Amino acid sequence: MKKTKLLFGLIAGFGFNLALAQDTDSEPHNVVISAPEIAILDIESTNTLDLSFSLDASGLESGEEFIIDEENNDLWINYTSLVATSSSQRSITIESSSVPSIAGLTLTVLASAHSGNGGGNIGTPTTVVTPSATPANIITGIGSAYTGDGNSNGHNLTYYLDFNGDFGDLNVSDAAANISMTYTITD
Repeated sequence: MKKTKLLFGLIAGFGFNLALAQDTDSEPHNVVISAPEIAILDIESTNTLDLSFSLDASGLESGEEFIIDEENNDLWINYTSLVATSSSQRSITIESSSVPSIAGLTLTVLASAHSGNGGGNIGTPTTVVTPSATPANIITGIGSAYTGDGNSNGHNLTYYLDFNGDFGDLNVSDAAANISMTYTITD
């Protein structure tokens, strides 16, 4: 029995020394870094996000044509994008719930080039877009980028309302419209 305890003690001690003998002056290990894809946007304004075109006839003289040529550039689009690969790109689309059905009345939107703070692969605005129920690109080529937050950062949005139709087709009830615009950042 004493021999067994002695043998067990020697084996246990030898095993303990082997475990200690495996330590060295350096030890590697892994660190895993992961990041989610990010695609977020918002609209900023100095006033309100709801635009209103109130057609004004205050300077109109009798017998003159009522001209509809309005614009509003109070809105800014801000976004943050982190794409999966360096070759990945996103776009921002615009679509509308409805458009007034008056022949000759058009509502269009133009995004400006980026201004203000921001960095990375900022997107490029397209030409003037006429919003409809079908999404249309308004900014393309967005990579990993951020535009800066708030008014005067990102892309300024200018809305234009023009009438180039037959004045006889225009009436107050047709001109009154509430149009819902939706901007979406997509892969």
